Amino acid sequence: MLRVLFIILAVVSIALAIVLGQPLLYALALVLLISAGMLLTLNMRRKHRDVPETFMQAPEQPEEDLSALGIMEIKPVKVGANSNDVEDDSYTAALEEEKVDAGHTSSEQPSDKPPHERPIESAVSPRIGKARTKAPRPRIMVSEASSPSHADVLIPCLRSLRASVDAYTVCLLRQEDVPLRYNVEVMVSQNSYARSGGSYTAKEAMLSGHRALVPVVYPRVGPNGFPKSKLGYYHEPINIRQVAMVPVVPKKHDNLFLLVVDTMNDDGLEAASVRVLLEHYARLITTILDTEAEGGLADLDAVKTVKPRREIIADEMVRAREDVHPLSLALVYLNQGEDLSGDGSTDVTKLEDTFSNRLKNVAVDARVERFGELTYGIFYHGAADGLARWAGGIQDAFPEADESLSGGVSVGVVVMKDRHSGADELRSDATAALQKAFQSGECIIVE
Repeated sequence: MLRVLFIILAVVSIALAIVLGQPLLYALALVLLISAGMLLTLNMRRKHRDVPETFMQAPEQPEEDLSALGIMEIKPVKVGANSNDVEDDSYTAALEEEKVDAGHTSSEQPSDKPPHERPIESAVSPRIGKARTKAPRPRIMVSEASSPSHADVLIPCLRSLRASVDAYTVCLLRQEDVPLRYNVEVMVSQNSYARSGGSYTAKEAMLSGHRALVPVVYPRVGPNGFPKSKLGYYHEPINIRQVAMVPVVPKKHDNLFLLVVDTMNDDGLEAASVRVLLEHYARLITTILDTEAEGGLADLDAVKTVKPRREIIADEMVRAREDVHPLSLALVYLNQGEDLSGDGSTDVTKLEDTFSNRLKNVAVDARVERFGELTYGIFYHGAADGLARWAGGIQDAFPEADESLSGGVSVGVVVMKDRHSGADELRSDATAALQKAFQSGECIIVE
């Protein structure tokens, strides 16, 4: 303890010498360090003298009595040109020793066969099978639908189709002609860059001259094949090898739907059995869409269990960190929503439907979830340098003089950092940003 005290005093002396400009304090610090070194040396020498110079000798091991091990006699074993050519006497002795060890004797007569042809059952080693590796199970990165009824019915349907044809992505798109736009109704994909919802514009139709329920297979994607630019349901180009599409034309809908399947394999979608399977799935989806339009799936929405927002945030955080993607959470509140909704809950529902639909159309590269009455959360995986433009675009999409959603919106955004260990921390920062945005009337981004 004394040498530690000397070292501390030396450090203090050096600090004072620097501050006060006294050279003598440097000398004092040197004396203290030398004293600490001398104390350390004396302590090491004292410990060295305490080490005993004599060591205990290990007791000699007594020779083992071979008779105690059941070995009555030892005979040399002669080995011929072949390792199996063992003399009969040595074989018999070894067999007798083995029986003595087992605690019993045998009355069986020795076999007339040569020693190398006699079976030695006790020496048979267990058979080791060939190691087999289990194929990894495909991981679904995106599994989203545009409505609760689609999530309950169509997501399991598309999941089974993906597994049946070993596809990479299976999605159901709704086509709008003026302007040409594709809405992602259902998406099941192994790639995190697949759109989880929203819509995207296109310069030309994915499929022209279509016939309902007739599969169209493109065996090659890229140069001299199906253009990769048409695969707009990915956020960026993906190395897809084949694409198949089936036009779905429900009687109760005015829009055309497309069932799209792609794969990263060089073959698989051209088989006749796959075409038949795609046609059957397209017929099933047509029936589901018509049933939904007639109100046959309405009860599914009523019994739908809402997933806690904490779990939704946690899932997005885990996904972003596993894929090493940026993540931002934006909370958007309709400023005059209470005045617009009136007194009844039905009006609030209609207002929220209009509000959420516009958010999904604006935030085309993000996931939109309801976070409370007239409040929605948007998960954005874009780069930080484009975050301000993206958030400003959401606010600009709701002008104060809007006829249906007047008063504008408040937008508060938080960028996920290492300090956000869980969902509560990220949501708390986003809520604080939203409160400040509501008070100031500006879009607030917290990094």
